[in-house]
Amino acid sequence: MNKSKEMKRPLVLLSIGISVALTGCSSQQTEPTTSTPVPSTAAAQTAQLTETSLAPAELIYYFPNSPQKDLQSVEDAVNKLIKPKINATVHLKLIDWGVYEEKMKVAMASGEPYDLVWTGASFNNYFKNVANGAYAPLDDLIAKYPDMKQGIPDMFWNAVKVKGGIYGIPVFQQSTAGYGYIIQKALADKYKLDWKSVTKLSDLAPFLETVKKNEPTLIPWEFTDAFTVAPPLFGLESLGDAKTPGDLYIKDGSKVINQYETPEFKDYITLMRSWYTKGFLRKDAAMLKETSSDRKAGKNALQLGQIDIDSVALVSAGMEATGRMSGFNPAIQSYDFQFVKPLLTTDKAAATMTAISANSPNKERAMMFLNLLNTDKEIYNTLVWGVEGKHYKKVAENRIETIKDGGFQIFAPWEFGNMSLSYLSEGDPKGNDQKFTQMWVDLNKNATPSKALGFVFDFTPVKAEKTNVDAAIDELYYAIASGSVDPEKYLPQFLDKLKKAGSDKIIAEKQKQLDAWKATMK
Repeated sequence: MNKSKEMKRPLVLLSIGISVALTGCSSQQTEPTTSTPVPSTAAAQTAQLTETSLAPAELIYYFPNSPQKDLQSVEDAVNKLIKPKINATVHLKLIDWGVYEEKMKVAMASGEPYDLVWTGASFNNYFKNVANGAYAPLDDLIAKYPDMKQGIPDMFWNAVKVKGGIYGIPVFQQSTAGYGYIIQKALADKYKLDWKSVTKLSDLAPFLETVKKNEPTLIPWEFTDAFTVAPPLFGLESLGDAKTPGDLYIKDGSKVINQYETPEFKDYITLMRSWYTKGFLRKDAAMLKETSSDRKAGKNALQLGQIDIDSVALVSAGMEATGRMSGFNPAIQSYDFQFVKPLLTTDKAAATMTAISANSPNKERAMMFLNLLNTDKEIYNTLVWGVEGKHYKKVAENRIETIKDGGFQIFAPWEFGNMSLSYLSEGDPKGNDQKFTQMWVDLNKNATPSKALGFVFDFTPVKAEKTNVDAAIDELYYAIASGSVDPEKYLPQFLDKLKKAGSDKIIAEKQKQLDAWKATMK
């Protein structure tokens, strides 16, 4: 969730990449392979429909990204494609990352009758929203569209189940959580940095020192909170969402602990404090809502990365890799280096999905639209990349170049439908496109599974505590995690607030549910 990524800090999934999110949650993929079949046409129920067989319907679709000047052209193009198929039009409600969660909280609280909404395991929290009754149960509707269901592996569907039911359609994307860092290629080459020698975050300090000393116009380190975005970097795995107290040590996989009380967290915030005081991070890091503008301007020298296939692996496979930074700015190439191997976790399989509002007046039509996004290549790529000739130009059968001033560049194929339908773009490695897809497929199939893969925490018994803990985290966490304040002073205050808010009760409930789940797996 990966990661790959211009999300707000809590998700980053996917801003860093989710890829990122992290640097975009993952790289764009090519045509599906036999390992992950995606039908070339929609299910028969949709394909056989005509305008006269269904009454007209209008769908409202909320999703986050950076504002786009020419969104209307994309909406018009999508509607031109879907109206003959399902007699519906969709209104694309793109909300800036920085205010998306708050907007959706208001919409859900007010009972606003929208239809479709982007959600995830950490950002606009899917599991919490399901517990609050915000999303419609989808099992019966999913059963009507077998093409869509068969195009998404079972592990994804299992990851989004809540009490045995499905309330969101997972996006099929690179989901294995390998982590590392990304560095501008020009800088690494100029200063002869041994970029492949890194084994942990603290190893990056000499590189950051070099940038700080010699490149005053650059930000040495883009702040994305590694601890909640990339728990495996610290030997941890999230249960439920990455911010809520209650993680597992990956090697143990059985005892739920408060991750904020671990020595790993203390070491991390101490490191961030050191980096912050040395000027490696932006002064406003704790308040930063999005990172896309810095990325597009090429201001970040180094950044965290959810990296499933890194530069070393791609070059070894005979591909030309320009790196993930080039996905935001084609002029900035990067080396992407993974030093934590991929792990298949529930939160990554559920990192990005689309739900249907419980208050939607058009639930089945909304599902028909989602079915098209998962099976129709033209519709999918129109929503993701825009209008050919206006927002991108095709340079090969399955490869495009985006038009910088075209008015639509969201760089988010991981945000919609089935990502194996996506065109490749500037940030993707060049070479054998089919081989690249197979590498991604094999990675998902062969990654080490988490010991809690498939476990989904039900927040319902601790809804009040979850709300109170979230408030405590919002109050202090990002100041501490960005190094903006002294951890010796503020960490004890933070832990005290968490306990008073009910963190111990949440952890106990997670342990209870995990034990019950493990008992059913024997």
